[in-house]
Amino acid sequence: MKPLMSIQLFAFFAAAVAYGESVKPKIVDALQPITLKQSELSGEIGRRINDLIYTNFMALDVDGFFVAPFRSRPFTNGYHYVGVGKVIEAGSLFAAYTGDPKIADRTRHLIDGMIGTRDADGYIGVFKPEPDDRQNHWNWALHEQEYLLLGLTRNALLTHDPKMLQDAQALADYMIRTFSKDPHPEQICTAGLPEAFLVLYKATGDTRYFDFAANIRHGNGTAEIKCASLRDWRQTFETRPAHVYVMLARCYAQAELYRYDGVASLMDMSKYMRHELLRPGGGLNVVGSASDGEHFSYTQNGAGAIGESCVTAYLLRWLDSLMRLEGDLRYGDLMERTVYNALFAAQDPAGRKLRYFTPFTGARAYYGQDGFCCPGNYRRIVAELPQKVYYRCSDGALSVNLFTASKVTVPVSPDATVTLAQKTDYPNTGHVVFRVTPSKETVFTLRLRIPRWCRTATVTVNNESPLSVLPGAKAFELRRVWKTGDTVTLDMPMAWRFVKGHQLQEGKAVLMRGPIVYCLGTAQNSEVLEKYPNFSGVVIDPTCIGEIENDTSIRPDGKKVKAQARVEAPGAGRKGSPHVTLTFTEFIDPTGIATYVHLLDLNKAEEDELVSDCFAKP
Repeated sequence: MKPLMSIQLFAFFAAAVAYGESVKPKIVDALQPITLKQSELSGEIGRRINDLIYTNFMALDVDGFFVAPFRSRPFTNGYHYVGVGKVIEAGSLFAAYTGDPKIADRTRHLIDGMIGTRDADGYIGVFKPEPDDRQNHWNWALHEQEYLLLGLTRNALLTHDPKMLQDAQALADYMIRTFSKDPHPEQICTAGLPEAFLVLYKATGDTRYFDFAANIRHGNGTAEIKCASLRDWRQTFETRPAHVYVMLARCYAQAELYRYDGVASLMDMSKYMRHELLRPGGGLNVVGSASDGEHFSYTQNGAGAIGESCVTAYLLRWLDSLMRLEGDLRYGDLMERTVYNALFAAQDPAGRKLRYFTPFTGARAYYGQDGFCCPGNYRRIVAELPQKVYYRCSDGALSVNLFTASKVTVPVSPDATVTLAQKTDYPNTGHVVFRVTPSKETVFTLRLRIPRWCRTATVTVNNESPLSVLPGAKAFELRRVWKTGDTVTLDMPMAWRFVKGHQLQEGKAVLMRGPIVYCLGTAQNSEVLEKYPNFSGVVIDPTCIGEIENDTSIRPDGKKVKAQARVEAPGAGRKGSPHVTLTFTEFIDPTGIATYVHLLDLNKAEEDELVSDCFAKP
């Protein structure tokens, strides 16, 4: 092995050990995430994380809502789920991100409250204990415990607290004992079970947890997912049920198992899921989520129980996992579409309320409580965003995935580090400036994702001639001797474009700019809606899109645009049709009710650049 490669691999494994993992993977990721701190991340992503921390997480009724049911155990049967483990994991990540002792204390207070409800045999739950652990056969009892296990383990990894790891192991041992008694594993859906046990295995090296994650059969075959072990699970959307959240959670867990097991067939379901989401007529919707009533759908229905936040969260987590494995930054194109639209639209502008579903047609509603599934998964994935901006490559390069104001310092050789500062107001514009500050003059490679929505970008190094760059299968890379004060300017022109709809959206189109989807909301189109309810008969002139304007009603640096339209009145003809002016706002507008619109000329619309499984090998 070459000395430089030894250094690079050492850096990879050192990062894992620093995070607390004690098991080395057989399959080393092509990309290793770099976790940013609060002081290193700003921009729209940093602002959103801070909003969620301080207006949502820190406002939760930890004792009354989350711990109290475990103390009183009011239930004897049925489906009752609090979702406390997801709150613990998010709180642990938020505490590590901010370094704020108040967040750490709040998270620890929640953990102590939960551990205080534990029975002598290890049981923690909201169901009254029954002989022979029968309460643990209820679907939601184990669902509660698996995410509690994940939260405890994550906290132990981040805090390096051996007592926390012991508590996690005690819960895991209890779960193994009780699950082995269950006569009907096919009636239990445990979405986070293999994920939690694999994280515990990585933290402890105890192969009992690996075996349980890989080989135990489970799955609610009547409502959610085929009953199978993680190692053996295969199913298609033609064989019901197809609960997208649980399927994505399993795809993600299989990818994690693949890293430690090395069996290539473990990636088969990820390839199938990816193809069914991204192929023309597939299940991915334009705002970057994929579910209808929590299940997979090809219809592109946008109204009602659409875009479950659990699906949005696990879609992002799974895409990141595939990107790390394959080293293909084009997954970032999908990730940014999801982050800036489906994900951020699931949180109200004030930060406190969250959505269970985020439809792209019709009115949207906020969820009425802080617990259960989606609020917890939403907090978890937002807490993971600081891990999805920069990555170290297996060849020692530094890759930029997400564009947001930020700063990162990384070692690039045994005796040199580089600080990369990113200055941008993305996604408002595609202008990004990177300032490079090495500890000494040094050679390394900088890789930039060029989004597929950008037909031609330019890259300028210092005062050199600009380079024209096209998006493609490989990221754009710069390898050179870097000196303090070097700058790289990336310009990605953001032109307005209409993207064609399919299935139920056939004949209509969506207005987009960069990664942002725009919609028509009730707040800024009230006069038009008064005359033409639900924008009935309104047809957009795609050649009459105005100049972008500021819109601080939705977010501090929000944008909007006015467009000209006609109302196709019956019998009036186009010359006699009334003309109206509409205001398109960003999809995160909580008053948005229409995303797909009719155009006077559909030929002015184009296919969505993301609707292609370009990752499949020919």
